[in-house]
Amino acid sequence: MSEKNFTESRGKQIFVGGAILFVLTALVVSLLIGWRMVPGWVGESFGMLAGVLSTPFFMETSFAMIGLLIVIGLNIWRRHREGDEFVSLEELEKRDAARDTKS
Repeated sequence: MSEKNFTESRGKQIFVGGAILFVLTALVVSLLIGWRMVPGWVGESFGMLAGVLSTPFFMETSFAMIGLLIVIGLNIWRRHREGDEFVSLEELEKRDAARDTKS
């Protein structure tokens, strides 16, 4: 891999990671603001969700689940974009068989 491709790939990875963290931060801040500003049961449900996300045990569990969903979603998107991972090795098998018969 050339140095330029490696740098571009690294920059893309940093951008995607930063975007994911920004979205999660915006989500949590929106929940906290919505808890105070939105009246009725919608505001109360925002408050309850913010409370669950900030409770020590539930916070780690919920962020682990969100992270797992993000990883699975990115993997599904990547596999859809790049296609199947199946690789045929028939040429190598034929070459190895021809090499074995010569020996």
